[in-house]
Amino acid sequence: MADEHGQSKPSNRVERSVEIRVAARLENLAVVRTLVAAVAAFEDLDFDVVADLRLAVDEACTALIRAAVPDAALRLIVDPGDDAVVITASTSCTGSAVVEPGSFSWHVLSSLTDEVKTFTDGDGPEAGQVCGITLTTRRASLLR
Repeated sequence: MADEHGQSKPSNRVERSVEIRVAARLENLAVVRTLVAAVAAFEDLDFDVVADLRLAVDEACTALIRAAVPDAALRLIVDPGDDAVVITASTSCTGSAVVEPGSFSWHVLSSLTDEVKTFTDGDGPEAGQVCGITLTTRRASLLR
């Protein structure tokens, strides 16, 4: 969400959160994947979970980039908590749902993470709206 000056509103993020904004272009996927892998490894997630998160973020961000308005920015927030790592990716887009439940992309994301949610948030720049995907992976110790 943004205030009247276009600045992000603070949310319930932990102090370990990392946010990056890049141009919504496919060539920036490597940067986003690398950031997610680095944070996940730093948070001591096992290698399989790190690999799954990289793939899930790649799938989610690809869908967002394809739906983005021209010259949009892709915003990614990695929010590692004590019980789960939550990744939120968003951009200004032209359509409503970027990934539909039941679609192949939804199946991929659901297979790689514990929870998938999509959202739209009001009006974005250039007559677009902000569309996003939230991915949640719970820490292994909580799944036992």
